[in-house]
Amino acid sequence: MDRSDSPAALSFVRARSPQQREDRLRRLTEVTRTLLDDTRASELTLGEIAAAAGLAKSGVLRYAGSREALLLSVMYHEHLGWLADLRTQLYDERRTPAKALAHTFAQRPVLCDLISAAPVLMNRLTPEAAETVRTQARDVEDRLRETLEPRLALDRQHLVLLTAAIHAFVGAVWGWAAIDSVKQPEPGTELENTLAALLRTFIAGLRE
Repeated sequence: MDRSDSPAALSFVRARSPQQREDRLRRLTEVTRTLLDDTRASELTLGEIAAAAGLAKSGVLRYAGSREALLLSVMYHEHLGWLADLRTQLYDERRTPAKALAHTFAQRPVLCDLISAAPVLMNRLTPEAAETVRTQARDVEDRLRETLEPRLALDRQHLVLLTAAIHAFVGAVWGWAAIDSVKQPEPGTELENTLAALLRTFIAGLRE
């Protein structure tokens, strides 16, 4: 089935108000997220997004600004879903914070892939879009601190270090897992165990 004929395809009327523009961007984000189930972020093209959305490429750019900004918007929303999963996992006190972090990432291959692709995507943003991404990153960081605090109280400096380590570890481990995979690599025990070991060591260092 052609992607433009899929249920995710959208019939757009040009937005006139800020609320309509916000709605168009939200729907474009949803379409892009669906495409990422089968295509890596580094390989998903503006043309594929436009076809799935029922738009010309110029229409996608009108609402999203760029392919890169759209993918990073998807990453932000994936982070919010991941944080909800993490909060649930941390209720089980038998699961360490490192294991909870690793398990929840291993269950979200699209987020792992976007984190791996993020450095390249961010280098191609306009200054305005880059500021939006920085604001989103600070929001994720604040929410992560609130989520971890009952099990892992961290000051601001340590939280920044942990956030950087999480993304560095996820990006590297996922990048290696993706080398031999045609599409998205399957999340599995090896990925989860590797992340847990790296995070356990890093968290132990923060606590010293």
